[in-house]
Amino acid sequence: MPTPSHPFKFVLPQELIDQIVDEADFQSLKTLGLVSKQWCPRTRELLFEDIKLSEKLVHPLDPTTRCTRLLELLEAKGDLCKLPRALLIQSSTYDDEEKDRGWLQVCSDDVIKILRILQNVSVVGLRQGEMGMNFSHLPSSLRAALHSFISRRNVIELTLLGVDCIEMTPLVQHRSMRRLFLAFSRPPRAELGAFFPLNVARKRRPTAKATSLSSCGDSAPSRRFLRTLDVSGAGYALFLLVAASQNPQATLDFTQIKKLRVGTMGFGNTMTQLWPYFLQTFCQNVSHYTVALGPARPQPEDIPDGTPAFNPSIFSFGQLPSLKRLHVEVPQYYLRIPRLSLIPYLLEALRALSSSRKPVPLKILDIGIDFESLDVNSELEDVTQTLTDLSKCQEIWGRLDEILSNRQVFSQLTTVGVHMGLNRRCTFTQSAEELDQLKNTLYSYMPNLMKQSKAKVVFRVPVQ
Repeated sequence: MPTPSHPFKFVLPQELIDQIVDEADFQSLKTLGLVSKQWCPRTRELLFEDIKLSEKLVHPLDPTTRCTRLLELLEAKGDLCKLPRALLIQSSTYDDEEKDRGWLQVCSDDVIKILRILQNVSVVGLRQGEMGMNFSHLPSSLRAALHSFISRRNVIELTLLGVDCIEMTPLVQHRSMRRLFLAFSRPPRAELGAFFPLNVARKRRPTAKATSLSSCGDSAPSRRFLRTLDVSGAGYALFLLVAASQNPQATLDFTQIKKLRVGTMGFGNTMTQLWPYFLQTFCQNVSHYTVALGPARPQPEDIPDGTPAFNPSIFSFGQLPSLKRLHVEVPQYYLRIPRLSLIPYLLEALRALSSSRKPVPLKILDIGIDFESLDVNSELEDVTQTLTDLSKCQEIWGRLDEILSNRQVFSQLTTVGVHMGLNRRCTFTQSAEELDQLKNTLYSYMPNLMKQSKAKVVFRVPVQ
């Protein structure tokens, strides 16, 4: 029998290869890319989908060297420049001659070149490193390059976390922003001065000081609607954006926000003054509202009495006529201090809705109890008694049942969830059977919701 001149080659369908690659972790991707040319395109897409230039990565090379290597790779392989979809830059900055500069200050020229090369990034993040990031400490050429990169039409999401002295007014002229995350970031004093007094309750005509947006044309530009806003500890930044957005040349429109998330951490005087007006003016279309701790935790020494302050104006549900899903995260350390516990304020806000006798579109109420300690470096805290006391608190769950049973107001309600977030940062002694008993006890306090099959309690127990 004659032997074929070419050996048989078994070729897998590309769809199957892509499915295998999509399930692989990062280390496996680097191996799969070496199988054959057929496996290479998809592995490259995933390997270079996100670029993280960070001082916090666990890596044998320092951030400066990694940045230089990335630039060399992108310049040598031009086709890679189209692959990244997300860019994260995380660095500390220093303005002290006795300290070494942060890697972003050292590598500013390389970062500028990387920004020019990348073509299809749609998600951008600037975050502080181990220490803070002061935008004014960066070279002016890098600041300009970052603002230019952020303003690209294909950028639809921006995160600013712990970035000080970064100009905010350019954002209101963004042409395509859809999701904005602001956390513990502040504009420079000079930019705030252009809009003081910050009276956002009335329309402002652009002044000579506010011409940093752009010169006025014959007609106002078309507006672009922001859909998601997440804000924590960034009162001045939000205040400035609201004021600047009233300029006729502003293109970013806050009136069509669908998903809104606010952090209880850093909800200071500025946010307290702004929040009711912001909800009433810009949040009439919000359907998802989340009240959470926030993306960052303060240092224990920064909290005089050991517990962050809480402002009940966060629960202004009456200003959200389109609200369909409400998620509230309650840190367990608030529960020990009645005046700071979120739950009574939440119940009072829901009672106010119920008393109005006006039907609301709320469909899902989700209450999450976070048992993580405020100080992540502290020893594991035993929450056994807190968990038991909370589950057996008839005053809370009975009142919640009574309020939400008002069918005239909450006729659309389908689910009430209570999630106990037991995690690796706490300990408890209850067995699985005892947790079930606590769950049943809590159910017994909500007979009306149980009768309507709307109550649900979940204990999220970490895998040991």
